[in-house]
Amino acid sequence: MTRAAGRRRVELALRCSCAEHPLLRAPADDPSELPSALECASCGAKTTLRRERVTSEGGLDGCLACGHIELFTRKSFPTAAGFAIVVIAAVLAPWTHYLSLVVAALLDLALYRLIPDVVVCYVCASEHRGFAATPKHPRFDREIAERLKFGARAVMGKPMREKGTADAPEPEH
Repeated sequence: MTRAAGRRRVELALRCSCAEHPLLRAPADDPSELPSALECASCGAKTTLRRERVTSEGGLDGCLACGHIELFTRKSFPTAAGFAIVVIAAVLAPWTHYLSLVVAALLDLALYRLIPDVVVCYVCASEHRGFAATPKHPRFDREIAERLKFGARAVMGKPMREKGTADAPEPEH
């Protein structure tokens, strides 16, 4: 089965609080085909998706799971795998005349260019894959994370953006 031109496969992955089935997925061939709710097969908890957060271009104004407007972009690659590549290259370095480090750097560059981005919610950690790049959400910003985690007790940071992270500039650090 092929998808129509201009359509992209999207997926929402969110966490359920139960230990039996912690990750719920909602794949669709187009953002408009996402279900209105997800139900955990183990505990029966139902999460209503906020499909109004999808823009007319197929991007995201906020999280589909919780509706929060603060999102960040990262690569859809397991951190542990990247760390393992570096550790293996470092261990092999003396025997390869340090060429393994060059190979690891080239592999890292290739993976960075090939692996797609995922948009993640600061509040519920839901992962949104395949949505349009506009509006663009900046990479992870520690200030936003700390403000959301600690609220008024957060010692650093600027006030929250009124419209969230949609088309916000990259963090300065």
